Amino acid sequence: MRTLSGRRRRWPCSAITTELLNTPVQGTSADITKKALGQLPQRLANTGARIIGTVHEEIILEVAEEMTDEAAMILKATMIEAGKAYLAKVPIEVEVTIGETWAEK
Repeated sequence: MRTLSGRRRRWPCSAITTELLNTPVQGTSADITKKALGQLPQRLANTGARIIGTVHEEIILEVAEEMTDEAAMILKATMIEAGKAYLAKVPIEVEVTIGETWAEK
């Protein structure tokens, strides 16, 4: 089974049907997230933002309060661009939230 980026997933024996169906969806989501992660450090350089974690398709940044809006716009634009690289015909929706802690998302 392959993701839309062409990355291949193999199983040592026969795969469960749900894994076969899920791999292109979740795997492509991971490919999109990885593409965005590769572009973000350079794009965020002038904001002082730091990537502090990822959870599935979420990217978590730490940034000074006065730069949150700019960092949020950069993050959103980067994720949309990364998504369009694999899903050219599908609208890409990205939700960015700002909070004091990750729990406030």
